[in-house]
Parts: sequence; structure tokens; C-alpha cells
Amino acid sequence: MAFNRLNHSVLGEIRPRFKLKINFDAEMAMEKVSEDLLQDKTVAGERSQAYIFVKTPRHHQHYWSPEMSVRIEQEEYDDYTTVSCLVGPRQTVWAMFTFMYAVIFIASTFGGIFSIVKYTNNDDKSWLWIIPLGIICTASVFLVSKFGQKKGRDQMLHLVSFIYHSLEKFTEVKRIEED
Repeated sequence: MAFNRLNHSVLGEIRPRFKLKINFDAEMAMEKVSEDLLQDKTVAGERSQAYIFVKTPRHHQHYWSPEMSVRIEQEEYDDYTTVSCLVGPRQTVWAMFTFMYAVIFIASTFGGIFSIVKYTNNDDKSWLWIIPLGIICTASVFLVSKFGQKKGRDQMLHLVSFIYHSLEKFTEVKRIEED
């Protein structure tokens, strides 16, 4: 299922997103998907007013398990209902990786500036190792995140499949081709 084949941006690779269109009332579609969410034991989740959050059941979750947020809304100017889906890691995992990248970036930037100033003023090369270390740490965190993304791939495909099948039970589902 090539649900993200059109979005090859960095953000599309990290947090795949796609849009579907259905010819059905938005509130009724939310109700139907919520009912399927309660009946299907292979997924878990909850519904807020505007979103449905679909997850892997707790007993099947691991650190890299993804979540999907689904927003179903009727567009004022369109004659169809839009289903917007965003798949990504759990918020705690997302926040941890954001924090790690920020720490590495800040430490590398200030350490690199410090080492270059020391080198140009005193010909002291002892701090120049900070620059390649920052690059190595950034690459390491990126590779670990890609490993986690691959580990959660099957669960992500199951969540996407659940949404497609849940919507197809009561209406025709088409993919919205985005630019």
C-alpha cells in the first residue's frame, strides 16, 4: 500500500500523512469509525471531538509503536468529506528525539564556535573534535530513528488498513492526490 508515495519530503518521510475523500456526513463517519474502533480488538484508540486517535493495543505495543490521528471534516466548498490521517511515533518518543536533536545541535554549535575561536586565536586544535562528534551524534540519532521506523512499519500499515477498511464498510474511499 503506497499511501505516502507522493510525499517524499523530509516531514512526509518522518510522519507519513495522507488524505482521503468520502461521500458521507463527517459526524456519521466519525461515529462509524469510533464503533469499529471499539469492536476491532487489533487496534485501540479514543475519540475526541474533532479527532480519532488509533493505536496498537497495549499488549502489542513496543517502544517504536506508531499512532495515527484521523480528522474527518466536511469542507465548506467541496461536496465531499475529507479524512486527514497523520501517522507518527507516540508523543513521548517524538519529544525525546526532538530533545536529542536540539541538545546535539546546541552543543555542536557552541562547541564548534568555541573550538574555531581557540584554533584561530591560539592555534589550539584540542577542541576541534567537537565538530565531527556533533555530525556523528546527529547521524547516529537519525539511524536509530530510521531503525525504529522500520520496526513499527507493520503496525503502521495495520493502522492505515484499519482506517481504509472501516471507511469502505459504508462508503467509497478515494485518495486525494496532493501537489
